[in-house]
Amino acid sequence: MIRIPLIKDNHNHLFTYSNLFQAESLFYVKYKKDALGILKNFPDNRISVATGWFDSYYDFSHQELNEFAPLIICNNSLHRYLFNDKASGIIKADFPEWIDNNSDQLWVEKNIMKILSYISGLFDFNEDSFRATLKRNLENGVCFASDMFVTSEPVFKFIEAQDYSDFTEIWTDPDLYPKMPDYKKNLCRGVKLFTDGALGASTAAIHEYKAAGNSFLTYKDKELTLKLEEILTYKTDIAIHCIGDIAIEQVIKSLELTKHSHTGSTIRLEHVQFINENQAKRAKDLGLILSMQPNFNMDSVVYADRLTQQYCEANNPFRMLIDKAGFVPGKDLIFGSDGMPTGIEGCLQDSLFPPVPGQRISLDEFVAAYCSDNYEKGFINVHIDQLKKKVISVVETFDN
Repeated sequence: MIRIPLIKDNHNHLFTYSNLFQAESLFYVKYKKDALGILKNFPDNRISVATGWFDSYYDFSHQELNEFAPLIICNNSLHRYLFNDKASGIIKADFPEWIDNNSDQLWVEKNIMKILSYISGLFDFNEDSFRATLKRNLENGVCFASDMFVTSEPVFKFIEAQDYSDFTEIWTDPDLYPKMPDYKKNLCRGVKLFTDGALGASTAAIHEYKAAGNSFLTYKDKELTLKLEEILTYKTDIAIHCIGDIAIEQVIKSLELTKHSHTGSTIRLEHVQFINENQAKRAKDLGLILSMQPNFNMDSVVYADRLTQQYCEANNPFRMLIDKAGFVPGKDLIFGSDGMPTGIEGCLQDSLFPPVPGQRISLDEFVAAYCSDNYEKGFINVHIDQLKKKVISVVETFDN
């Protein structure tokens, strides 16, 4: 056994998932008949929510969904949503724009956080549920998890009253940030900007999907440059969501144009799943931090229905980033989970024995990019069976 520190999850949605943990998860449900068996048991007196659904495994017809109580189903990427007529009637009163535009994926991508705020708001946020989330995270080997997009007033009030800085940090909407009072700005690590979609909705901005896809860019080139110039005046850290190579190229070009304004701001590129060597070296020259998810290595398998073989092999090119572009784990290459799922289970397996050789990282690199720098809250015992290519991890935590 090898002892490693607990995980510091640099990209998560801690407060959102604190609510969504109250939903039913379909993450491990690979067969439609099993999913239908779960969905039929929901109560009739409120909207129920199911998360973690992979549409690469199965889909649902509107007729099937209408057999159930009021229901919203969230794709695991949280970028695609289904609801039945009973839920639609309830949502219509509070959020009619969503009902009118859910079939327009471009609208969904531009309003993704409004949708998530509405869904998570179906569950009560309170200190007990949040503490339960922290406890669950610790049991899964995570001692710190960020929340990359907080706009909720109850959450701001909660973190203002309680010091949870040892457990989390929050980022917020760049459109909201300049309107905030100083005390709220001081609660935020920085702002997060979205520039493309996600693989789960086939809207990540790549050049080609094997199956039907809709590559999506939030901004035109000039719009993005102007937006970044504005955000840089806030003198706060910036996280930029860009999954596909088209979006990555657009972001790097815009940052090259605005690099004279970078003083005082740490700039992170989130996900960058399909970054190429040229882009990586330019990102390195700009002093950017890459914030990535080893658990997304499995997208090369899970989303093989929509990704070409070339894109499956280009996903999460960690060896290129470290060996050729010179990124250093723990310094300018950091890891998170995006909550899909949160924890040690699977992600270390996917790191040491990934589906694509170029995704492989060493245990030392994993620890540097993904783990805490101390054992104050506990540790993870890891057994690596090189012959069977199998990782076994056991989490041990201390009472605090």
